Amino acid sequence: MSSLYAPTNEDVKQRLRPFGIFFEKSLKDLIKGIRANNETPEKLNHFLAQALSECREEANSPDFNMKTNAVLKLTYLEMYGFDMSWANFHILEVMSSSKLQQKRVGYLAASQSFYKDPDILMLATNLMKKDLKYTGTDDVVKVGIALSGLSTIITPSLATDICDDLFTMLNSSRPYIRKKAITALFKVFLQFPEALRDNFDKFAARLEDDDTSVVSAAVSVICELSKKNPQPFIQLSPLLYEILVTIANNWIIIRLLKLFTNLSKVESKLRPRLLPKILELMDSTTATSVLYESINCIVKGNMLEEDDYDVAMQCLDRLNTFCDSSDPNLRYISCVLFYKIGKINTAFISQFDKLVMRLLNDVDVSIRSKAIELIEGIVDEDNLQKIVLVLLKQFVDQDVVLLQIGGFETTREIPIFIPEQYKIKMVNTVIHICSMDNFANITDFEWYNAVLWDLAILSQDLSDKFLGYRIGEQLRNIMIKVPSMREITITTIIKVLYNEDINNHLPSILKDCFWSLGEFSSFIGNGDDLINLVSKRRKYYPADVEVILIPSLLKIFSNWCNSSVGVDAEKIKFVLLNLLSYLEPLCYSKAFEVQERAVQCMEFLKLASEAMEQDAEGLPLLLTDIMPSFFNSYELKPISQGTQQKLQSCILVDCETPFLSEKELQAVLTQEEHDDDDEGLFSEDLLLIDDSSSTSSQNHDVNVHDNLKAANDETNLLDNEELELRKRAERESNPFYLSQNNDHTSKASNQLLDFSRKAGEESEAHLIRLNKSDNGDEENTERKRKSKKKSRRRVHVLSDEVVVDNNSQSPTPSTQSLFTNAPSAKGKISLKIPTKLETFDFSKPMSSSPHDTGSSDIRHQSISGEQEELERLRKKFEAQQLEAHGTSDNGENNEETIVIKKKKSSKRKNKQTSGKKSKRKDNADENSKHLGETVI
Repeated sequence: MSSLYAPTNEDVKQRLRPFGIFFEKSLKDLIKGIRANNETPEKLNHFLAQALSECREEANSPDFNMKTNAVLKLTYLEMYGFDMSWANFHILEVMSSSKLQQKRVGYLAASQSFYKDPDILMLATNLMKKDLKYTGTDDVVKVGIALSGLSTIITPSLATDICDDLFTMLNSSRPYIRKKAITALFKVFLQFPEALRDNFDKFAARLEDDDTSVVSAAVSVICELSKKNPQPFIQLSPLLYEILVTIANNWIIIRLLKLFTNLSKVESKLRPRLLPKILELMDSTTATSVLYESINCIVKGNMLEEDDYDVAMQCLDRLNTFCDSSDPNLRYISCVLFYKIGKINTAFISQFDKLVMRLLNDVDVSIRSKAIELIEGIVDEDNLQKIVLVLLKQFVDQDVVLLQIGGFETTREIPIFIPEQYKIKMVNTVIHICSMDNFANITDFEWYNAVLWDLAILSQDLSDKFLGYRIGEQLRNIMIKVPSMREITITTIIKVLYNEDINNHLPSILKDCFWSLGEFSSFIGNGDDLINLVSKRRKYYPADVEVILIPSLLKIFSNWCNSSVGVDAEKIKFVLLNLLSYLEPLCYSKAFEVQERAVQCMEFLKLASEAMEQDAEGLPLLLTDIMPSFFNSYELKPISQGTQQKLQSCILVDCETPFLSEKELQAVLTQEEHDDDDEGLFSEDLLLIDDSSSTSSQNHDVNVHDNLKAANDETNLLDNEELELRKRAERESNPFYLSQNNDHTSKASNQLLDFSRKAGEESEAHLIRLNKSDNGDEENTERKRKSKKKSRRRVHVLSDEVVVDNNSQSPTPSTQSLFTNAPSAKGKISLKIPTKLETFDFSKPMSSSPHDTGSSDIRHQSISGEQEELERLRKKFEAQQLEAHGTSDNGENNEETIVIKKKKSSKRKNKQTSGKKSKRKDNADENSKHLGETVI
């Protein structure tokens, strides 16, 4: 039996709570429960739902301890994705607590939840104003909590209401409050730049504060604000320079150097004054952080000019010392500054080749990645092959780090993992340094062909398939720009084509390879084997490759048919049928351009096939004359990048004017009829297709056919002999011509890296043979090749043809900028705080006098804004009245309108005194009445 005066459970809890005994779950219990129920997602969700239900009940409790505990747990659960904006009023109650620990929890929860409900800030403004008032010694921590919480939940409207209180706190007697107020003003200035403009002198006065921590806070805030908009702080340069000269605090010196870095970007006059002081500081300081920041200020602050070698060497010598440090962070940031100095002038870092090579073998892969960007500044024709070999070996060789265990005698090897992005960057760098400045650093193009072959093998396992386009582009450029190396380069292209792994994993390289084979198919002796190979591997080729492949096959077939060596007509028919069978399914391709090109080529080859069926002995003119004329009309030359785009803008196409007038057309038709009757425009091969002739004329046609055929055979024989003599003379004068039996042995030693390949691929790579001369002088050719390798004479590289005068818009090779491989920003999370400071114009006059502060400034600004809006509305309504009055009465002028407007204003005054409104007013009276109410 319980007594009426026995204490209840709630009374017991209230008595025990002051002693630290709680019966509800604390934050520690919540974390333990989450870890204990983390076995399955269903079990965890059930526990979290139960915990949220308990928090709702505790948040509605009148007990502030329980309410604070619930808010603290909700703050933790908010990181799991649970919304706590429903508890904003409970958070506001905890913020208003007189206990500092509870107030701290309330401000912490507000910083995570109030941004979702801006209306709650209207209720919290007065509370914050109250907490920001300093009344005694015990209120210092309370003011600090309020300032820290305020800076996290600031909004433009809250910044407008609270900025006056913060500026008042700048005059506080406690340095702690002044320091916290300055840091809180940073977020206020970002949301409300007018506060900085109107109170700039008050804020800048804190730079002369007696307390060093306050000065440090002011310099830090100005440094961060200068990143957004450095223009208003240039006027503080003399004062900031004085602080830099006199201060001894390294932290403040570092912040000042960062600040001057931002200011010198927009004010070039600071350089002659700052640079001597910074160089003096570099010689006197012993702090590594100050020394690094001094170099960073010179480089990023645009104080280092392209011809200033003394300052550059002074900075680079210090960075060279940093690169020898055991701290990997210091080595990394030193590489970053090395790269920035190299972008100003690559000649600055040209003598640090040993340092860059040492950094390429650093233990830290991130340092290697930065060192790769420095290669362009040190590369030349003497060390190019050495650098490329070091980079390529990092693909196949596994680097290890020796780690000491227990003592100096026991070591352990730890392998270095090379990430894929680093490998992609290496491939791009190798291609860039070899091709820069129109292959200026390459002395041996056989070596470069071997490099491209190795890169093609290595790149097939990488995810960036754009590497195939870059490698194929290099092969294409060598074919075009280096005529003496075309036989060797086309051998490399054929090896790439025969490799099934490259065809499967790197099909992007095939586009330029097939284009090169088509344009320079005269170097291929057995084009029929190449056509058969392509037809067998049709499954490897995507649509963009087939667009290039179709005309390339036609070019290969044309050169093979018309080669100097006699080709059997039956073999030509077989290859022709093979081509037709290959093109037939492409005529129904989903890619429109593939379909269009396949149909065009197929129709032409069908005509040639029909012509060959009629004449089984010779070749029709479609194959001997017409098809070669499609591709051999002009000599192919390299042009500078962007020339075609500019050339197209200069071309004017006239689609209205006919090519021929009516008289000229009739004259051409008459001439064609006359020629048909006398001589005939078509060859006998095409005439035989027509079966409409009579029996009596067939005998005459046969005689004509025999005579013409004999004449054509004699002419073709003479042409072939003359062509063979020309080719033989050209091959004898060409030292790079390969003999008949030398092609199997000339490419075996060109491999830089040893890859394990299948046995079948070795033999397949030589199924396609190049055109050879008939003299068979193998010894002379071999002797020429050996002497060429010994002398290593530079081959001639064609320069780009400039068709149109391209100004600075066209990209040209430059040695003043280093190679960059910046990653794309797509898909990245933006951490930039939205501010109004970047676009704010500080040059506009203040809205009030400098002596007026506080709420009067805001009130004057709002009144001036209303006046401008009022004038705008008056002009709008006046224009409307003029238009309406002009339509009703054509002879009325503007003066009558002004008289009417004055009468309306008198009516408005009468209505203001009486307080009544008439419903029978016209539209003009209602507009003027609205204007009168706005003025009030």
